Amino acid sequence: MITIEALHNFPKIEKNCNLGTEIIKTIKNENFILHNNDVLCIASKLISKSAGLFIDLKSINPSQLALRLHQQIPRKDPRLIQVIIDQTEDKNSKKLQISKNFIGGWLPNGLFLTGAGVDKIDADTAIILPKNCDEIAKEISDDIFAQLKVRVAIIITDSDGRIDKKGATQVAVGLYGISGLRKSRYEDKTNVETICDMLAGSAGLLIRLPIVKIHGMDYVFDKTATIRDAVN
Repeated sequence: MITIEALHNFPKIEKNCNLGTEIIKTIKNENFILHNNDVLCIASKLISKSAGLFIDLKSINPSQLALRLHQQIPRKDPRLIQVIIDQTEDKNSKKLQISKNFIGGWLPNGLFLTGAGVDKIDADTAIILPKNCDEIAKEISDDIFAQLKVRVAIIITDSDGRIDKKGATQVAVGLYGISGLRKSRYEDKTNVETICDMLAGSAGLLIRLPIVKIHGMDYVFDKTATIRDAVN
């Protein structure tokens, strides 16, 4: 049986810190039980905040391209649009997708995310995704093993919308220890599922709780797994 349980009372992260240390401290304080091959889903905002990836929008000077795109999407701050362009690392907007009120972007690692993973925190502050979510996932897993002697997989999740549907779901933007894909064979057909996104979406059921444990998942721990394996 698969169970989903959140780590409660996790401290609010507002500045640079060692996230692995904070997670382990909270696990100990709550007597939160971890088993080998549990999967921890961690919200990307925790990762970004602990790495200090805040953008002061007052320091952003929108390009002519950002201003033109703002005319297409008036609800989006042109400074925020500029940050989105910067995250795609393409100054010509070829890695952006725009439709009505939607703007998405392809990141250098191949992921496509709403707003290229950029979120606005307040009127003059945005936050971006780390470029190395897989490495951070590994560091956290290694820290947990070193301190608690339990080997867990890590999935870093991010809120993401779709052009065809209202609202948002959760998707994986980084991982360690578990393959992003699950392959099964039935008769002569091989089925491939994006299991990392399924698990991220399951963690999203416990809304606004940034660290969620999924127990009972049957998988082989894979130290070589990265999010790139699940990206076209």
